[in-house]
Amino acid sequence: MPVIEGQGPVPRPWARWALRWGAPSAVVALVSVWALEPDSLVGAIVAAGVALTALLVFVGTMPRRQSRAEQRARRGAGEGE
Repeated sequence: MPVIEGQGPVPRPWARWALRWGAPSAVVALVSVWALEPDSLVGAIVAAGVALTALLVFVGTMPRRQSRAEQRARRGAGEGE
């Protein structure tokens, strides 16, 4: 994977997303099913609902891929403020 000057191998939006949304969502999804081990059908449905909600947050908050031109345009727009 080529590294662009001034940028590490992990782009900043992905690193911020991983710390803010990715890891907590994954932990909630795993804990709700594995650690709780529901004993009843209602408990299993609740645990599955919590896990699915965490998965939707995980996927829904992922940063979108941007072309280099879009990244430069966003940086240029922020400098005038």
